[in-house]
Amino acid sequence: MMCLAAATMMPVQAATKVATYEQAQAKVNEEGYILFVYGDGWDKRAKEQMTALYNAPEIVKAAGNSVMMLVPLPEKLDDTRKAALEKTMGKLALPHVHSKHSFPAVVMYDKAGRIYSWISGPAMVYPEAARIARTISRRKAGLQKQQQLMAAADKTKGEERANLLLQACRVENLERPDRVQQLIKEADPEDKSGCLAALNFFNTTLGDKAADMSLTDILKAQDAAISNPLHTVQQKQNACAYAIGTIRRRAGAGGSDLIRQYATQMKQLDPTSVLGQSADIVMRDWTHGLQLVRGWSPGTLPIQGQPTELLGKLPISEAGTYKLHFKPTGGDKAIIARVALYDGDALISEDVRTTAIADNGQDHYYTLTASAKVNTPRIFITFNNAENDRNTYGKFFITKD
Repeated sequence: MMCLAAATMMPVQAATKVATYEQAQAKVNEEGYILFVYGDGWDKRAKEQMTALYNAPEIVKAAGNSVMMLVPLPEKLDDTRKAALEKTMGKLALPHVHSKHSFPAVVMYDKAGRIYSWISGPAMVYPEAARIARTISRRKAGLQKQQQLMAAADKTKGEERANLLLQACRVENLERPDRVQQLIKEADPEDKSGCLAALNFFNTTLGDKAADMSLTDILKAQDAAISNPLHTVQQKQNACAYAIGTIRRRAGAGGSDLIRQYATQMKQLDPTSVLGQSADIVMRDWTHGLQLVRGWSPGTLPIQGQPTELLGKLPISEAGTYKLHFKPTGGDKAIIARVALYDGDALISEDVRTTAIADNGQDHYYTLTASAKVNTPRIFITFNNAENDRNTYGKFFITKD
């Protein structure tokens, strides 16, 4: 108890402020460096904001035992300014020019000088000290978690080591550890764990092969990627977006139902992300589908074998027999495999037979029977035209016997 009491009475270490990298070397520890970088001579407002953050008690407390530096970044580096910046930064490098960063920024480094996170962009437009302090605290906790995962990985080998290394790459808002791809490859040369593939996955596993694949096979691959437990939410959303784009290119509005399915998945994965928010736009602009008043065309023809709802105000209500007429107006044959009538989600009637409908003046229709009043009529049509056989046009009519 006495030891515990003594420990609680010990002073809490605070961040150390220095002016240069050289000064930092006597103070740096496992918590690394935090640099407050602003535009010098070209962003007066940022200089004021970053100086205020650098001196804010909340920020100093959140920085913990890190070494803090306030870094002015000139717009143009002549020899004098370049030398001054090099003296300040030492061996610490700024984020790569192709990374998603901007200035002003809070740049966070581990003890070895690796950038593990940074705070920039929208977060720095109105950088309220308490909010930035909370972000710093979370990022520092993330670094500790990442370091623990790397330490655990060092004690294992094979697929278990590969999995721990992958987890270290997945700490939210943190950069990957150095050389982690090579480390995973060395631990699991044949990638039996799938960790290396998961690390490198962006939106598909197919690459150039997709050009020679059917849409059905492409979507099977995307479904596997979306359900892969090693993939992050962002990766799964990217896979959804790839599927949506492919459907749109291959089937146009004819793939509306499938586009809607993948857009819904994309939103459900993370409604607040950019892709999650774009799902509503996709569904608004790309899912017009089949419409009673417009008929069908190559751009709206559903994907082969995909039951697709006929949108519009359907003249179906009272009990009786209804006919859905297909009148070709050009192009090649439309192949119909099934027409089904629903009341809401309940199937009422269906006419299942495959008919190749040509523009020959004949009346081609499918028959649907309602034994009672239909409160919410819905018709689903299944076309059977192959992916390379979509040049067909026509109109719909509904009559009641």
